[in-house]
Amino acid sequence: MQLLLTILKLIPLALIVVWGLISGKAENLPPVNPTGDEPLAILSATALLTMFAFLGLEVGAMPAGNVKDPTRTLPRAVVFGTLTAAVIYILATAAVMLLIPASQLAASTSPFADAMRGLGEWAPPLITVGALVSIAGSLNGNIFCTAQQSMAAGREGVAPKVLAKLNKGEAPWVSLIFSSALASVLLLLNYSRGLVEAFSFLIVMTTVAALVAYLMCALAEIKHSWRSARAWAAVALIAALYAAFAIFGAGQESLIWGAVLLALGVPVYFLGRQRAAVEAVPA
Repeated sequence: MQLLLTILKLIPLALIVVWGLISGKAENLPPVNPTGDEPLAILSATALLTMFAFLGLEVGAMPAGNVKDPTRTLPRAVVFGTLTAAVIYILATAAVMLLIPASQLAASTSPFADAMRGLGEWAPPLITVGALVSIAGSLNGNIFCTAQQSMAAGREGVAPKVLAKLNKGEAPWVSLIFSSALASVLLLLNYSRGLVEAFSFLIVMTTVAALVAYLMCALAEIKHSWRSARAWAAVALIAALYAAFAIFGAGQESLIWGAVLLALGVPVYFLGRQRAAVEAVPA
């Protein structure tokens, strides 16, 4: 299902790229820093928002137990998947900027659909359908991945063991309910901001939470490879600097809320560890 949704999502994106190459105009491209703000602050905020498009690159390792030759297959899947996504997103967004003048693009609420109006009345609805397919694919993947993460935490004793409970179809039903309910509560708590502002805030919060995990993984890799594999340590150092730089671009409010949410996970961690220790004691 995920593969099918991904292919269907790529069709309208490929159409936009081709149309941008044919009809795009270089004079439509916006200036590098249209706001005139401090370049470092702009780069930091841009790094954060850009990272949102690539969140989840680590989930390629989740099906390790069901993949043939995982030590060879999974690294290739993660690297090539991330590179493919980068190429597609860069080409698609560049095509939109070539097709729509910067002043109109800044005010557009549906830039991809607006970029395709030159092809005819049928084109914007096709982009809308593609967007709905993309949303369905994103939800499908996110629901699966968040449940798998909660289940893994329960199995490893760093969260309540009930999260690892499976039904007859071997689906982690408790984790599915827990993760979906938590996401819904966060959305409802921010609904007073308005739909767009709530969405933007949750994007920042999601990205910050993922970047913290990426930063910790990068630091762990530096420690692991500093003596034995300096090249990998250098890659990890670049990743750590990028993660820290992007986290800085989240702004004070997002950083405070991020710290609060991380703090809420601390008692869950110790509760899971305590129960695991109790169960490990011989009767």
